[in-house]
Amino acid sequence: TPQFGAFVEVTAPDSNAKAQGLVHITQIQDGFVESVADVLQIGQEVQVRVTSVDVGAGKMSLSMKEEYQPREPDDLSAFEGIPSDEWLTGKVVSTPKFGAFVEVTAPKGGATAQGLVHITQIQDGFLESVADVLSVGQEVQVRVTSVDVGAGKMSLSMKEEGGEGEEE
Repeated sequence: TPQFGAFVEVTAPDSNAKAQGLVHITQIQDGFVESVADVLQIGQEVQVRVTSVDVGAGKMSLSMKEEYQPREPDDLSAFEGIPSDEWLTGKVVSTPKFGAFVEVTAPKGGATAQGLVHITQIQDGFLESVADVLSVGQEVQVRVTSVDVGAGKMSLSMKEEGGEGEEE
């Protein structure tokens, strides 16, 4: 297998036509793949989807990753009016470079939604990488700092409120 990906023979779904396509190393799985050989073996059967075909150049690009589906925005109405000094338990869903998406449950009614803890709201002081302190599935304590029901966005913080105590 080449270092940049894997060539995969595919069969057209409605015929027996076969062709070779490339699954680029970035399309093998979510996250970083250091070596194609660590993930795939020659002769291994895999599920792929065609991402592009260039008939003129005789090239076909393939992906083994799920197609990105933008999610419906959460209904955040149950989170409006939660005081910013009230702590909620949440679960880390993903950790992009800029912060952590955390799923929380509203104290009244049990509605769940995801909110963003921006990297600056994870801890006091500079944080180089979210992954240094948080991992997917980790339980965390967060406060709701803002809710935009129309945009489907909720901001969360893992830091204590302002330093003056909890009163505003």
